[in-house]
Amino acid sequence: MITFVMIAVLLMCLCIVFRFRPPPPKLGIVACIKNPKNIETWLKLHRDMGISRFYIRLEDTPELVEYFRSQPDVHLVVADSKSADEYADLMTRQSQMVDLSLDLAKKDGIDWVIHIDCDEVLDGDLDEIRTLPGDVGTFWMQNYEAMYDTIPKTADNCFKAEKFRNCATDMCASYANGKGGGKVGVSQSHGPHRFKSNQKEVKLTNVTVKHFESCDFDQYIAKYKRLAKSDTSKIPFAYYKESIQAGGDVDKLEKVYEKYRVYSSSVKSSGSAS
Repeated sequence: MITFVMIAVLLMCLCIVFRFRPPPPKLGIVACIKNPKNIETWLKLHRDMGISRFYIRLEDTPELVEYFRSQPDVHLVVADSKSADEYADLMTRQSQMVDLSLDLAKKDGIDWVIHIDCDEVLDGDLDEIRTLPGDVGTFWMQNYEAMYDTIPKTADNCFKAEKFRNCATDMCASYANGKGGGKVGVSQSHGPHRFKSNQKEVKLTNVTVKHFESCDFDQYIAKYKRLAKSDTSKIPFAYYKESIQAGGDVDKLEKVYEKYRVYSSSVKSSGSAS
């Protein structure tokens, strides 16, 4: 027979268990950002998923400095991107920002840092990261690339595409090797897409990255006018090369965009859209 004393002892034990249960790991995002589109949507999507902290390097976008400074969960670094070869130097700046964010995350009580761009959103259940085994120090997530039925306009929200290519199996215009995350205190940057540590790396199965590369034509024009003087000899992606080699010519850029970013055109040219 269960007595009052036994019930009291059981409740006391449960209280002790819940009181000393460690809090779930906290997750942060690091991103280098320039002229982001729909940044409020980007932040809200990730807050709703459970991201606790954002480490933002904001380049050449002074009109957003006060906005980011008003966000209590954002650590802001204001910088510029003046460079002889912005495409190549961006990867260096990204790696440096990742390492800075890992140092800052120690002080903020963040357990994992994930590196994505402001035209990318995480998709899936972040509990997969929170419950990773203790011997895992880094992970990576497969990326999917947004495709558009028509050339998106400035008024269109950046994150509204309905068709995506799986970059593990389809021919994506941009990168195909995913994005990564690292455990705070044991990892460091390993290029712009990965982290490294002395612990195991795993590929996540329930979390992916949706990439909305150049999610409207005006953004695309601005980006590749800015990159028009970049050296294309070491760039592995035909889409980037052709966009840069267009030299800022809007008519040429429109043809490249349609070829790689618009679903119907891409089907005709490569047959790889899905």
